[in-house]
Amino acid sequence: MKLTTIRTSGGTRAARAEGDGTLVELPYPDVGALLLDPQWPVAAAGRAHEAMFCDRAPLSARPGKVVRVDLGRRSFHVTRPKSFAGPRDAIVLPQESVAATWKAELAVVMGRLGTIAGFSILNEVTVPWLSLGPALVTPDELQGGLRPRLALHSFVDGRPVQKTDTADLDFVALVHRVSQHVRLEPGDVVAAGHEEVPLLLSAGSVLETEIDEIGFHENVLQRVT
Repeated sequence: MKLTTIRTSGGTRAARAEGDGTLVELPYPDVGALLLDPQWPVAAAGRAHEAMFCDRAPLSARPGKVVRVDLGRRSFHVTRPKSFAGPRDAIVLPQESVAATWKAELAVVMGRLGTIAGFSILNEVTVPWLSLGPALVTPDELQGGLRPRLALHSFVDGRPVQKTDTADLDFVALVHRVSQHVRLEPGDVVAAGHEEVPLLLSAGSVLETEIDEIGFHENVLQRVT
């Protein structure tokens, strides 16, 4: 199952992707709210939209914890972002920010009782500016299931800056390790990576990330005026 959050004239709505290229509304304001319902896999369906014309919102309007795991240092830290940007939203940096770091990662989105609900893309530009989306894909939809083997590519202004894959990541072990120290709730995000990309960013820079079978981000950087 592939789930996303879309913007509609009545506000944001969780939606399920169908094989015919449509997104079908579900009775939740976003995917984060959907994950709190133990019956969500069988949620009633509503109005259908053409996927290509839908504006994708962040998966969750009220994000929980984001646990960032540094595989090199074998450590992790927890942040509680106030909000996420959507996969095509602008990311606004403070006026004084010049140099920044950027990470683009495959992220685990947690379900109930410590289970993995699915996977998504997490972009982080100089904490706490994060974008999450465009979809949550459940493990049964991915090659490798709970240990998916997916290629990740990222670009700045069309220039390649990162090319990697997730073949070496054991997400079940990763979540188990984190859960020994942090209580993971539905909608929480666990992400792991090897390196940051140091950049000199300027207004108008375009950050692009693509992960096979998950989707695509294109975030334009803006500065506070």
